[in-house]
Amino acid sequence: MRQPRLFRSASFKLAALYVILFAVSVSVLAAVVYVISTTALDRQTRLRIYSEAQELAGDYHTGGMSKMMADIRARQLGRLVGGLDYTVFDRRGTRIYGTLPHPATHPGWSRMRGPPDGDEAPGRLEKLIVYAIPLGHDGWLMVGDDIGKVQSVGRLIMTTFGWALLVMLTLAVGGGMALSAAFLGRIDSITRTAEAIIGGDIRRRMPLRGVDDDIDRLSTTLNRMLDRISGLMETLHQVSSDIAHDLRTPLSRMRHILDEARHSATSTDEYAQAVDRALQQNEAILETFAAILRIAQIESGSRRANFQAVDLCQLAQSIFQTYGPVAEDAGCHLTVRTVPTTQFQGDRELLMQMFVNLIENAICHAGSGTTIAIGISHNARGPVLRVADNGPGIPENERQAVLRRFYRLERSRTTPGSGLGLSLVAAIAELHQAELSLEDNHPGLSVVVQFHTATDSAQISRFRSISSAGPRTFGLAT
Repeated sequence: MRQPRLFRSASFKLAALYVILFAVSVSVLAAVVYVISTTALDRQTRLRIYSEAQELAGDYHTGGMSKMMADIRARQLGRLVGGLDYTVFDRRGTRIYGTLPHPATHPGWSRMRGPPDGDEAPGRLEKLIVYAIPLGHDGWLMVGDDIGKVQSVGRLIMTTFGWALLVMLTLAVGGGMALSAAFLGRIDSITRTAEAIIGGDIRRRMPLRGVDDDIDRLSTTLNRMLDRISGLMETLHQVSSDIAHDLRTPLSRMRHILDEARHSATSTDEYAQAVDRALQQNEAILETFAAILRIAQIESGSRRANFQAVDLCQLAQSIFQTYGPVAEDAGCHLTVRTVPTTQFQGDRELLMQMFVNLIENAICHAGSGTTIAIGISHNARGPVLRVADNGPGIPENERQAVLRRFYRLERSRTTPGSGLGLSLVAAIAELHQAELSLEDNHPGLSVVVQFHTATDSAQISRFRSISSAGPRTFGLAT
C-alpha cells in the first residue's frame, strides 16, 4: 500500500529521524539516572544497616546479650513503617527475637523475604537485604531493611521518564507532521509556480513569505535566476528583431547594387564598381556580426580566465598616443589627465577596446571641433575612468536605451555604425563588475566607469596621500 505523501516527504523523514534519536537519548538518560539513583540508595541502605549492626555488636561485647536486647527493644518501640528489622538467633538456629524467617549461615550480606511491615501490597512479602554478624558462642545478630523502597524509586524514575518520553514523542510526531505539512505547502507553491513558468508564463516568480528562512532564500535566488533568464530572453528577442531590422538595409542595398549591375552594367569597369560597392555592404554586415559575437563572448564570462593586473593610467596614456593623431585628423582634440592608481584584475585587451569604442563614439557623434577628455582618477572603491566630450550629448531619457544593442539616436541614423559600440562597452563593464553611467557634461556627454578593487589599508593610505597633495581633477581643455 502506498504511503501518504506526507509520510514520504523529506521533512517528515528528517523529523522521524530526529524523534528516534531523541527517544534513544531519553532512554539512555533514563537508564543512567536509574542506575545512579538505585545504586546510591542501595549504598545508603547498606551503610545504615552495617552501622546499626556494628553498634549493636559493640553493645553485645561490652554489656552482653541483655544490653544488646535492651537496645534492640528500645529501637523497636519507636519503629515506624519502613524501619529496620532486628532478629537474633542462638547457635542452634532458634529465633530469640525478631521476625526474619531463617537464621544466617555465614556472616555478611544476603537477601530474603520477610513478613510485610505495612508498605507492601496485600499478600506480598517484604523484600529484605540483611547483614549478619556472629555473637561469639551465643548465636547471630541479623539486621535488615526493606529494599522494595529502592526498587520503588527505580520504578518511579522509569515511569516518569516513560510518560515524559511518551508526551515528548507525541508532541514531536505531531510537530513533525505540522512542519511537514507547512513545508509541503510551500514546496507545492514553488512547484505550481515552476509549472506555470514551464507552461510559458515567464513573468511568474517564486512566492516569498518574508521570513528570511532557507526556502525564502532559495526562492529569492531562483527569482534572481528567472529575472536573469527573462532578461536574456528579452535581449535575445530584441537582438533578433534588431538584426532583422538593421541588416535588412545593407542586404537590400547589396541586392539593389547587384541587380542594377546585372541589368545596367555594360563594361568591365561598371561590373567592378558594382562588386566593390557590394563588398562594402558585405563588410559592414560582417563587422556587425563580429561585434555581436564579441559581445556574446564577453557576456559568457569566459574572458575572466584572462584577467591579470592592469593599470588604467598606463593604458590611457597608450591609447592617447595612438588616438591623438586620429582625433586631430577628424577635427577633434584629445586630452588625457591621470593620477597614480592601484592595479586591479582585468582583461587588458577588452579594456583597451572599451577606450577605443568610447573615443571613436565621441569622434563620430560629437562632431568636428569637439574636445574629448580622458580622465583616470581613484576613490575608495577603486579606479574611475571618465571619457567626456563637449558635443551635443545624449538626452537623459535615452541614456539607458543607447546601451542596448542596435539602438541609435535619430540624428545618428545617417552616420556609419551598427549601434553596438556602447553595448560592447556595457558588456565589458559588466564582465569587470564595474558600474557604467552616462552623465551630462554641460554640454556634452560624460561616460563614467567605476571599477572596484579589494583595497587594503595600505592602498587606502596611498589614496589619501595622493588626495592630500591637492585636488587633481580632469575636464575639458579650454
